[in-house]
Amino acid sequence: MFPNPYDERDDVFWIVGLSTDVRHATEVIPGAQPPGEWVPTLCHHWIRLPFPTPAGRVPSTAAIQRQCPRCGELAEQRDCSGVIWDF
Repeated sequence: MFPNPYDERDDVFWIVGLSTDVRHATEVIPGAQPPGEWVPTLCHHWIRLPFPTPAGRVPSTAAIQRQCPRCGELAEQRDCSGVIWDF
């Protein structure tokens, strides 16, 4: 599901970076940067964007529910609209 364009809150995307097992929130729109690119998160941690999953397969990160608590606090303080995003 995509963020609501009529919602005035900032959007954050919960992404599992390459070789990690926790979701971080980032303001970088998925697809705006190439796979493998380093992007900042709300907690000032840098993650590498994962590579797309081939069509017809479930992303390996789909089962990861654990979120960075610091990103969660910052997103809540800023009243951000969050979207879980898997590549």
